[in-house]
Amino acid sequence: MTKIFENIISTIKKEKLLSISNLLAMTVTFIVLGLFIEVIIYSQTALKMLEQQAQITVFFKDDVPEERIMELRAQFQGDGRILDVTYVSKEDAFEIFKEINKDEPVLLESISANILPASLEVKSKNLSSLDELAEEYQVIDGVEEVKYFEDVIERFRYWSSVIYVVGIVTLFTLFVISYSVIIVTLRTTINNKGIELEILKLVGATDRYVKKPLMYQGIFFGGLSALIASLFLILGSVFTRLLGVFGADPDIYLASLKMDSLVFSVLLSVVLLLSGILLGYLGSLTAVKKYLKY
Repeated sequence: MTKIFENIISTIKKEKLLSISNLLAMTVTFIVLGLFIEVIIYSQTALKMLEQQAQITVFFKDDVPEERIMELRAQFQGDGRILDVTYVSKEDAFEIFKEINKDEPVLLESISANILPASLEVKSKNLSSLDELAEEYQVIDGVEEVKYFEDVIERFRYWSSVIYVVGIVTLFTLFVISYSVIIVTLRTTINNKGIELEILKLVGATDRYVKKPLMYQGIFFGGLSALIASLFLILGSVFTRLLGVFGADPDIYLASLKMDSLVFSVLLSVVLLLSGILLGYLGSLTAVKKYLKY
């Protein structure tokens, strides 16, 4: 192993410019790859948080008794699509109105709790249920109006889907670029060492003996570039954490699993490192099979 490592270092020293250029290209590729993965995850996290905050407000007519509203509240809570239901009485609505318009004393003097409607604030488990629920609540007897930020939710859902699709395509493209860079690097090395490899074969060196250093070189470049990229991403996560970019709650959602953003960065770094090693192995294997001629 020590001899193989020494051979890799020797090759890098002989081809400094090429080695540094390829290492830099792969490192940048893995950094961009990691950033796109983070963009996808954070957009899905934002969508999850929006799902938790998005709600339908059901306003009732003045002649609907509170008992009837509480019956509907219990009925809504029993629906499997509903996350939570909050009752807002006329008095509660007036207190909220006063807080929002506390700098408008003239307006407050002309408004009383009696003219504000009681309501139920309904949070669904999924954004996709909001349209269906809003239509169902609109036809309930005693309901005056049903409101929710439909345009905002639809726009956010659209851009979240766009980011997801573009991100997946970009991830695939970056993987192909990384794979290609490794192949080009090893092809150049094989071409430069053509005579040396021929001599090794002539003196009885086995295929495995000739291929092994080249395979390790590809793995080395893939793993090292991914490691450098991972360190950059972890440092970026630490700085954003210190600067409070994501506010008081830095947690993210990976599918349905909630985890700390720093833990996610470390997990992403491990994935990138393993991907770098795997790409290095596959790229070197392809290069050796395709370009190594005896």
